[in-house]
Amino acid sequence: MYNALLDRLPEDYKGWLIRTDYRIGVQIQLCISDPELSDSEKTFTALSLLYGNGIPDLQTALEGLSWFMSCGNPADISGEDNEAEVYSFAYDSARIVSAFRKVFGMDISREQLHWFAFIPMLGDLTGTAFTDVINIRSTDVSEIDRKRRSEFLRMKKRFALPAQYTAAEEEAISAFMDRLKE
Repeated sequence: MYNALLDRLPEDYKGWLIRTDYRIGVQIQLCISDPELSDSEKTFTALSLLYGNGIPDLQTALEGLSWFMSCGNPADISGEDNEAEVYSFAYDSARIVSAFRKVFGMDISREQLHWFAFIPMLGDLTGTAFTDVINIRSTDVSEIDRKRRSEFLRMKKRFALPAQYTAAEEEAISAFMDRLKE
C-alpha cells in the first residue's frame, strides 16, 4: 500500500518503468471506458500507455495497471460499484483545468503532475464549477423541494453526461474492471 506521507512518488512497478504523468491515467481511464474497443484492445492500449520501457508478463502488467489506477492502494473488493458516473475526463476536462487553476493556482495543462498526486487533488476541488456540476448530477431529484424541482431537473438534463453505453456495454466494462482488480 502506498503512503503519501512516507513514500516517494513511484516511478516503477516491481522494477518495471511506468509513465506516471496524470495524463497517462486519464488516457487509460478513457481507453477503458471506450465502448468501441474490445477487451483485448483496451488491455493492450492501457498497458502500452502505462509501461515506458517494455511490458512485463501479463499477470504483473495487469497487477501494475490496477495498482497504478488505484494510486497504490488495494482495490476495494467490498462489493459491486453501482454508483452512476458523475464526471468524465472527456466531457468535464475544461471544468477540471479551470478548477485546478482556481483552487491550486496551477494550469495543469502546462504542468507535469504524478497520477498519485492528481487523484487526491481532484477530490479537493470544492467550490468550483466542476464540483457544482458533480453535485447536480449526483443529487436525487426526490430530495429537492417541489418549488425548485423543475429548475433542478432542467439543470440535471443540461449537465447530464451523454449515455454512451448500452446495458451490455456497461456489463462488459464492469467485467473488465473486475478482471483488473483480480
